Amino acid sequence: MKINREQFLSDLSMVKGGLSPREFIEQSSCVVFQDGMVVTFNDEVSCRKEIGLKITGAIQAVSLFAILEKMDDPELLVEENDKGEVEFRGKRKAFGVIKEQEIFLPVDKVEVPEKWRTLPKEFTEAVRLVHHCVSSDESRFLLTCIHIHPEFIEACDNLQVMRCMVSTGLKNSILVRGSSLEQIVPLGMDEVSLTKAWIHFRNPQGLIFSCRRYAEDYPSLDKFISFKGHPITIPKGLAEASDRAAIFAADKTGEPLVQVTIKGDKIRILGEGLSGWFREVKKVAYEGPPMEFVIAPELLKHISEEYKDAQITEGRMKVVGGSWEYVTVLGKPKEEGEEKEGEEKEEE
Repeated sequence: MKINREQFLSDLSMVKGGLSPREFIEQSSCVVFQDGMVVTFNDEVSCRKEIGLKITGAIQAVSLFAILEKMDDPELLVEENDKGEVEFRGKRKAFGVIKEQEIFLPVDKVEVPEKWRTLPKEFTEAVRLVHHCVSSDESRFLLTCIHIHPEFIEACDNLQVMRCMVSTGLKNSILVRGSSLEQIVPLGMDEVSLTKAWIHFRNPQGLIFSCRRYAEDYPSLDKFISFKGHPITIPKGLAEASDRAAIFAADKTGEPLVQVTIKGDKIRILGEGLSGWFREVKKVAYEGPPMEFVIAPELLKHISEEYKDAQITEGRMKVVGGSWEYVTVLGKPKEEGEEKEGEEKEEE
């Protein structure tokens, strides 16, 4: 059978979300071909898409992706040989990958959705924003989840919280691991379905992306979000400053964060990482006490591009923008004399 290499690679890339780098489930590091579909599963996410390749078995994903990306033939002939391998042949190049004939991946654990409805257009954007507030601390399960409520989507990592108002169409709240749900953002999902243990998303290309859902109670964040503070006008150019600081903030482990310090009529953005640091100081309209906090640079950029005003208290900052509210816990400002050498001179 002949395949278009780029289309085949594109189809395979769509199911990467269900792969696991560590094979704690047998074949969870594999792409599984069955009944003309390609399937991945890692217990939290399952992906499936029609691919048209009439083979059955499991192939290690890392090596298959790597060699397909290195090939330059527009078309490849695909067939199974008598050694149990799948051969891909171009004009003057060919490669073979070992296929496990027996499928052990427990994809039957994922219920098959029967009814689909239109996914609200605001849903994906809400997920893109709130996932910055998801914790990576596996010992605190609720903080690793995104809370999908009938009327909003929210997340909290005990330092920051974001709530986006969107009518999700759900009758009851559910929880989904943030690391799972955020993967739908670039995939163009436009349909959704709910089954007993999973929430499923589908895009126009036929990809079905399923996330395990949980029914644990999520604590109310209303009191944390509801407060009034000192007004601050976000200065022009903060988005660009955030971009520059993000370069260094992104090269350390964990969620990239930049540090923001507000003191007097100045706001300082600092991004630090393993390879260096960047600092920028700008004028700001603010008459409250000194403040310091950390924030995801992408979120800070979005806030500064779309909105001009925020509220700050000694412990929190809140930005309200149309359908969403973002609150971050603020750290204590630095004591006098703690600034980096030469900083005071730069800020004059």
